[in-house]
Amino acid sequence: MKFKKGDIIIAVILIAAVGFWLYNSYVSNNTAVSNLVIEVDGNTYKKIPTRELKKEQLVHIDFENNKHIDIIANENGAWIKDVVCPDKLCQKTGVINKVGQNIVCLPNRVVIYFEGDEEPLVDNVAY
Repeated sequence: MKFKKGDIIIAVILIAAVGFWLYNSYVSNNTAVSNLVIEVDGNTYKKIPTRELKKEQLVHIDFENNKHIDIIANENGAWIKDVVCPDKLCQKTGVINKVGQNIVCLPNRVVIYFEGDEEPLVDNVAY
């Protein structure tokens, strides 16, 4: 079987496309997020390096008026387990695990986010 010039060009393009896809998949899956940051009242309350999230961690923060927030963090991400506030929107946010995602509890003035070297998937959204 003889290969034509067009067959070789198509094969090279396919091999390059698969190589590019594999490289991007490998790089995006292995970019390390450096820290999970928890801020209270605009001040850093706790920074947890992601290498320490292999073991599940519970961060319990007490506020005045018998309010509290419980944050769970592990290798899958971070989320609010329990919170004492009127609407519990922060608890409904779900799991965050990438740079650019965050959880905000306005009544308790808590912000949880990942910081790191990787670029967020969404840079800006306008409606």
